[in-house]
Amino acid sequence: MNACIPLLQELQQIESRSGDVAGERQQRAAELRAQIPPPVLAHYNRLVVNRVKPIAEVRHGVCGGCHLKLAAWVRQAAASDDLHLCENCGAYLIFPPEDPAPAPVPARVTRRRAARLDLIRAAAGAAAS
Repeated sequence: MNACIPLLQELQQIESRSGDVAGERQQRAAELRAQIPPPVLAHYNRLVVNRVKPIAEVRHGVCGGCHLKLAAWVRQAAASDDLHLCENCGAYLIFPPEDPAPAPVPARVTRRRAARLDLIRAAAGAAAS
C-alpha cells in the first residue's frame, strides 16, 4: 500500500468528525497535510470541495465512492504500491483484503426441503386419486 493512503485516511477521519475542528485535531490535520505530497493533497482537496468521498474502498471490483465497476486492469494493479484513482469519481482507491467466499449451504437444509417436497407430492397424489 502506498504510504500516502494511511495519512489520507486519517486526515479524512479528522475532517469528517465535525465542522469545527478542535485545536488538537486541527494541529494533527496540519501535520498530516505537511507529510502528504502536494499533488496528492491538491487532488484530495479538490475532491473534498466537490463533496466527493476522497477515499473509497474497492469491494468485489466496485468502487465504494461511486458504486461503479472498475476496469479489470485497476483490479489487477491493486498489488502494486502505486496510488490508484477511480476513473469515474476520481477518489483514491484502497484495496482491503477480499472477504472469503460465503459458506456452502449445509446439507441438512437441502434434506428438509426434499422432505417437504415429498410431502407436497404425496398430498397432491392423494388428492388426485
